[in-house]
Amino acid sequence: MKKLIFSCIVLSVVISCKKGEFNIQNLNGNKITALGHGGMGVGNTYPMNSSESILKCLNLRMDGTEFDVQMTKDSVLVLYHGQDLSDHTNLKGVINSLNWSEVKNAHYTANPYLNYPIVSLEQLFSNIENIEKYIFTFDCKLYTSTNINNQFYQSYINAVINLIQKYQIGNNVYIESQSEVFLDMFRNKKPDSKLFIYPSSFESGLNIALSKGLQGITISTRSITKEQIKIAHDNNLLVAIWNTHSKSDNIEAINKNPDFIETDNVKYLIKLLK
Repeated sequence: MKKLIFSCIVLSVVISCKKGEFNIQNLNGNKITALGHGGMGVGNTYPMNSSESILKCLNLRMDGTEFDVQMTKDSVLVLYHGQDLSDHTNLKGVINSLNWSEVKNAHYTANPYLNYPIVSLEQLFSNIENIEKYIFTFDCKLYTSTNINNQFYQSYINAVINLIQKYQIGNNVYIESQSEVFLDMFRNKKPDSKLFIYPSSFESGLNIALSKGLQGITISTRSITKEQIKIAHDNNLLVAIWNTHSKSDNIEAINKNPDFIETDNVKYLIKLLK
């Protein structure tokens, strides 16, 4: 009897979560922008932030993708998550202390990701057809020590803006950062930028976004409720959530009514939203 009841519950959940049956209410035209997390997400066939992972994500009809962006000493934007290259690759060192000529030889070393190379953002964008179709979220990994001054931030901002202008995708790019100073400088340089704070809690994110005049908040789905997302929306703030790994994570995330979901389960989110 218990098995029968459990089976009925599971079946009802599956039936109730078919494509198009969510009552989505947000500031994004009552639609959720479906983004990959570093491409296909954590634990996929390809390493996060690799060209292979990102291009596969886009080819599966996602709206776009989030990725981690760092900058080399000579102002080349690089896709990589870790603070040190030794975290995931055959090389070592902080990216902003190295030139691109040194970083470009890095490749992932953990199984099953052997020999996939680190790529620059320029390399990635040059291989995306119809790039204007997609949404891109830049998670700006600054990893700066206290002795690095605002000149580094300014160089980083200039590099991002130059690349956006080159590919004419200004309306397609969202900027995420944990640094209020960085976001202030980005806004001063390019007032129409779509800037999101990446806070430690919803309360701090709400306060920062409102006081700085930002467009939104990026936060783990485990750190925000449906009610808090409504509070953000009531204050005209967009919300992007991440940390959705399983099918149930994606369903729960959709039901919170965010504007963006950065998922690690791309294929299932597509089934739910597309």
